[in-house]
Amino acid sequence: MKKYQILLVDDHKILLEGTQSLLSGLENYEVAATASSGKEAIDLLKTKDFDILVTDYELPDFSGLEIIRLAHSINPDIKVIVLSMHDDPSVVKELLKENIDSFVLKNDAHSSLMRALDKVTSGKKYFSDEISEILVRQINSPTEKSDLSPRETEIIKLIARDFSTKQIAEVLFISEKTVETHRKNILRKTDCSSLVSLVNYAHAHNLA
Repeated sequence: MKKYQILLVDDHKILLEGTQSLLSGLENYEVAATASSGKEAIDLLKTKDFDILVTDYELPDFSGLEIIRLAHSINPDIKVIVLSMHDDPSVVKELLKENIDSFVLKNDAHSSLMRALDKVTSGKKYFSDEISEILVRQINSPTEKSDLSPRETEIIKLIARDFSTKQIAEVLFISEKTVETHRKNILRKTDCSSLVSLVNYAHAHNLA
């Protein structure tokens, strides 16, 4: 049976060793390497093909965003799990735009990290309960409600289900040009830079 190779990154030695110990007993996963800085992590990513990157958001020399961007540029197929103490909604929003696969808070139960690993290796997204609550509060706030129109909400749900522009037009009885206009407006309103990040947004906001 394949063992998924994990790169674990955290600048707090106790947390790094604790997480490594937790993961070492899992049948399907192996901590192939650890790093305590962004530079060390990037050097490792350049020399070995990891299946999963589990990283803290804040490191002494790199931000989590920089690590994730560099990891994706080196290995576009790598799954990214952010394991962090940060629960700032703006941080969560920024990370979603980087096509992360999971966000788990460090104060969550260890079972959340286990679920995250199982979800991302099966091609799904996973956000721990507190992160999901933050995202729900964001989308249910007055500002968020006024952002997406009912029609745009319909379209983002169809995009998340992998409908093409033509299929969306047929389902909603509108022109393909109208769909494209809505799509551009949705990207702007959600602050997403690509369809991939838009699909992540949809999953995180229970729109998929």
